[in-house]
Amino acid sequence: MLPSLRNLKAAVVAALVTASMAIVPASSANADDITLRLPSWWFGEPGNEVWMNSVIEAFMAENPGIKVDGYNLPYGSYADQMLMEMSSGTPPDVIHLTNLNMGDYLRNDLLLPLDEYLSNSDISEETFTPAQFAAPIVTDGQTYGVIHMVANYIPFYNADLLAAAGYEEFPDNPADFMEMAKALSSPPDSFGYAAMVKPGSYVETYMDVAQWVIAGGGSFARDGKPTINDPANVEAIADFKALFDAGVMPRDVDKSTYRQMWWQGKVAVLFDGSWMMGFARQENPDITSKLQTALMPWPGHLTASAFQIWSVPRGAPNPEAAFKLIEFMQSAEQQVEMVSITNTVSPRFGSLPEGYLDNNPWFNSFQEASDKYAVSIMPEGLEAYGNEILKIIADKIEEILYRDASIEDSLNEAQAEVEALISS
Repeated sequence: MLPSLRNLKAAVVAALVTASMAIVPASSANADDITLRLPSWWFGEPGNEVWMNSVIEAFMAENPGIKVDGYNLPYGSYADQMLMEMSSGTPPDVIHLTNLNMGDYLRNDLLLPLDEYLSNSDISEETFTPAQFAAPIVTDGQTYGVIHMVANYIPFYNADLLAAAGYEEFPDNPADFMEMAKALSSPPDSFGYAAMVKPGSYVETYMDVAQWVIAGGGSFARDGKPTINDPANVEAIADFKALFDAGVMPRDVDKSTYRQMWWQGKVAVLFDGSWMMGFARQENPDITSKLQTALMPWPGHLTASAFQIWSVPRGAPNPEAAFKLIEFMQSAEQQVEMVSITNTVSPRFGSLPEGYLDNNPWFNSFQEASDKYAVSIMPEGLEAYGNEILKIIADKIEEILYRDASIEDSLNEAQAEVEALISS
């Protein structure tokens, strides 16, 4: 953790010691005089904004004594803004997190346990993805959030480009995938595959490399112990590096740029999320009939998954009403609407709209990956260390890609740095 962030979070904890003493018990909330604050980056995204406004309107219609102030707060500034509000004793009622950053809040005791509310809800192992009941959402036996959306990263490809190169089906093993990606590349005009390899965005770099590690059966941690230098991880990163060196990936562009190249037909394959179809439909509808999906081309089809989460901050003004809103947003009816409007994967079983797969066959791989193969993209058991571990790993990946640093030596160094971080 950067020293400035340590100081900020220390201040957060100190402020919350005082603020938590003033928490109003859930049972005392006056439902006739409540306004819930709900900041989310979804209010600034196409499709997602439509659903957010729709579900809030429906909630307020069913709960006339509760108003919801939903507003956009961009993802890039979200975490810092939330920490500032919490440190000043003015947290929102509902906070939007991911499993990538939830650990930072848990480590500083910023989230309210929701088990009492969940016990009276229909959110259970029968209705929700197993990830709902795993770390970091469930930590030390207590539940600190409800999964809002499942982000699976699987191949999203241009079938016409593959067919032109003689591929009628997507490869089902990494060696064939790598050969195909090379065959589809003619830089700088076209590329077989794209990932976040431009220096400067450690979270995105970590996520794109972790997709390869997880798909190959590797992991950066097991049972709370770092395994960064595991041989399976070395092999996965060596394959990733081989494609990088072969010129298969555009190097000097950010994620938004190479995503645009994909829907323009200049990139054949992305490992990305289901929302990409919505982006393509908006930006280049003529290409959407060419876009198809597949499971990860490794034995086992293990799929790196990020989870977006609704939580209630410790010290939130109206925790009972806040959970009521979360439960409503994640209800069976509203989750069907979410899938229909946003093309995202719901954490709730049975949330596909009637006829949805017939009209959107490309979505089937995303749903199957979510139901069968999803693996949290965060190192297992180390979620409390949040982005610090991600940065250590991503910095070493950057050295491997751009300085030809030894993969084994770099991962050994990352292993030692993470072990030191945990011990301190």
